[in-house]
Amino acid sequence: MQGPEFHFLQSIDILAGLDDNLIRFLASRLHKKKFKKGEHIFFQGDAVSHFYFVEMGRVEIYKSDMDGRKLTLWFIEPKGTFCMASLHTPTAFANAMVIEDAMLYTLKENDFDDFVSQSGELAARFMYCMSKKMALYSTIVDDMAFKGIMARLAKVLLEYQKKDEVSKTTICTLSQGDLASLVGTCREVVARSLKKLRDDGIVSSSPSRQIVIIRPDRLKSLCK
Repeated sequence: MQGPEFHFLQSIDILAGLDDNLIRFLASRLHKKKFKKGEHIFFQGDAVSHFYFVEMGRVEIYKSDMDGRKLTLWFIEPKGTFCMASLHTPTAFANAMVIEDAMLYTLKENDFDDFVSQSGELAARFMYCMSKKMALYSTIVDDMAFKGIMARLAKVLLEYQKKDEVSKTTICTLSQGDLASLVGTCREVVARSLKKLRDDGIVSSSPSRQIVIIRPDRLKSLCK
C-alpha cells in the first residue's frame, strides 16, 4: 500500500515516471507542515535548510527593500516546488510568503542531496528546472532594467490572462496590489496605467472589477 505522500509525489512533473523505489525513498523523508495566509516561510537573508513541495495553497516569492518596495518574482502553485537555489547558498535571495492557506511537504537539505545523487536522470531534471528558473529571473532583470512601466504591465496582463467561462471574455483577476508587485512599482502608478489602457480601449472593467482584456494584440505591441 502506497501512502498519500507517494501518490502526491508521482503527480509532480519533475518526478513523473521515476522508479517507485526513488519515490518511496523521498516520501519516507518528507515532513508535512501547515501555513496560514500571510505567514512567511522564510525571509530574504535567512539561512534555508529545506526544499519545499506545495500540496495545497499558494506561495509568493518576492524581493523587498528597507523602504517597503516589493517585486514579486513568481507564484508557486499546487504541485510546484521551490528553494532549490537557496539550499546551496548562504542565505535566501528572496522572501517566501503564503498568500492562500497552504499545506507544504518539506525535505531537509541533506535528504534532498541524497535523493538527487541516486539518479543521473533525476539530477538532470533538477538541473533543467534550475536553468529555467535562472532564465526567468534573467528576463525579470532585463524587463526591470530596459522596459518601462506600461510595457511591464502589458506583459503581466498577458501572462496572467485567462478565459472566463461565464462571460466568455478574457480577464486578468490580479488585484492592483498584485500587479504593482509583479511590475515593480506602486499601486497608484498601476491605477493610472490601467486608466490609460481603458481610455485607449485596450482593457475594460467587469462588473466584479476584474480587468477585461479587449485588445491583446495592442498589449503585445506595448511589450516591445
